[in-house]
Amino acid sequence: MEKTKRIITLFLAIVCALALCVTAGAADTSVITDMKTDCVVDAAGSCQITQTVTIDIAGTEDTIELPLASSAKRISVAGYKYKKTTQDGYTVLVLSSNGGFAGSRTFTISYTVSGLVSEQDKIQTLTLPLLAPKWNWAINSYDFTITLPAAFEGYPTFTSGYYGDVIEDYMNFTVREGMIGGTISTALKDHESLTMTLDVGEGYFAGRYASWSSGWVETALVIVFSALALLYWALTLRSKPLRASSRTAPPDAAAPSDLPYLLAGGAPDFNMLICHWAALGYLTIEMDEKGHVLLHRQVIMGNERKRLEYKIFSALFARGEICDGASLPYKKTAQQAMRAIERYWDKRLYARTSGNPRIMKGLCALAMGVASLATMSQILPTMPARGLVLALCLIAGAFLSLLIARIWRFFYLGNIPGMVLSAACALVLLVASQLSGSGLPMLAATVMSFLCGYLTLHGGRRTELGTQLISQSLGFRKGLEKLSTRHMEMLLSRDGQYFYKLLPYAMAIGMGPELARHLGDTEMEPCEWYVTRVPAARTGLEFYNQLRPALEMLELSIKK
Repeated sequence: MEKTKRIITLFLAIVCALALCVTAGAADTSVITDMKTDCVVDAAGSCQITQTVTIDIAGTEDTIELPLASSAKRISVAGYKYKKTTQDGYTVLVLSSNGGFAGSRTFTISYTVSGLVSEQDKIQTLTLPLLAPKWNWAINSYDFTITLPAAFEGYPTFTSGYYGDVIEDYMNFTVREGMIGGTISTALKDHESLTMTLDVGEGYFAGRYASWSSGWVETALVIVFSALALLYWALTLRSKPLRASSRTAPPDAAAPSDLPYLLAGGAPDFNMLICHWAALGYLTIEMDEKGHVLLHRQVIMGNERKRLEYKIFSALFARGEICDGASLPYKKTAQQAMRAIERYWDKRLYARTSGNPRIMKGLCALAMGVASLATMSQILPTMPARGLVLALCLIAGAFLSLLIARIWRFFYLGNIPGMVLSAACALVLLVASQLSGSGLPMLAATVMSFLCGYLTLHGGRRTELGTQLISQSLGFRKGLEKLSTRHMEMLLSRDGQYFYKLLPYAMAIGMGPELARHLGDTEMEPCEWYVTRVPAARTGLEFYNQLRPALEMLELSIKK
């Protein structure tokens, strides 16, 4: 009997000890006493989520981890700074405090989630993550409200990580027009998750649905392509900095047609080569009363000019002494000449070890294409051809990168409309990316496009001759900007035709009007190589305005 009493006493002692341990352990366990999730879903299928969490912290915690839905963007935590990390695809905010966290603390987190809507068989499905499965503590009380853009006819369903769809047996929720509100009547375990699914009819959501990828993917790709572009430039394209001194003389051994290519990698200007030959006495340019532009050969070109010029001149007048500016031979000769001029200078300006600037531009274009794809995937609604449209957006982004990179060329060649277009494209892309929540990759891609245009403006790795000629071209442009009326009058006093000889060089880089205005009202000799039915121009600006229609006709002939 006594032995039985001892066994019972020992058993009761063990039970009491275990009870005390459990009580002490429970006292040392942190718990979420209250959590409330407020969701506002817009017509585009994105959701602004605000979570208010009260945690009863046992002891002191150096850091607090607050998990959010995957692909959360525009994150803020009221009153706290945080470090953003990723765990199993979910965004986790790590909060820290100098004194640690203790007692009851309340945290308010706001963030945006996109790509919540999918569509199949004319049914749109909203999948809304209410609770991320990364909370380290049990949840005693959970409430939620969901505001949708309009009333709906469907009925929401809920699933959880532990309970599955049975979680609805422990919930009380109401649906009123475009609002859903609910409370979970049982405590939730740590690492629990909760998701609401709602089916609505076609057209309920009409905006950006599915994100192309997780936000970090496009950012990583943009960084990789940008880094490769910079590495390629540093290894194969980089040259010594150019030093340009102001000069009024054109570059040595360069015709006006060569200046756009020497100065900024632009297309050679064939019509300026024609004007240059005319100023040298090889031909005259006539514009008759009907607006036809005719080129009259005056002398035969010999070996006093470069072999390339001789071949072009011979091809231009292969059929006789007169060449019609609107004819097919003029167009073909011009197009072949511009390609030949580029090849001619490529061999002389750049070293054989130089890389190809197109490769760097291509890498930057890929970065912009990825950024554009990420942006448009957040903006375009679901539709049958959405994949095709996104592919076209990628291609369009790459094209716009090349256009943005040309802003420096447009600047050096005086093409103001081109500069405005490039800047406008960059601005539109940046605004669109901000609206879609993909601002960082687009900003990086846009900066790289501008930088690529600047770094490849004068081509690749240069030879000594290339450095000399490009520096002289820059100096000539600078000299034209500083040219004064007095200086022009002094040059004209030495050579009455000087203005007509210099004008093709200035027009080739978009500075023809500036050169003409430098003369002011100074009267000049009649031009010896331009024939027209109107009275001869007296001033530089009058002559420029008379010559421009003829050049526009020749340009139209080349491009049509």
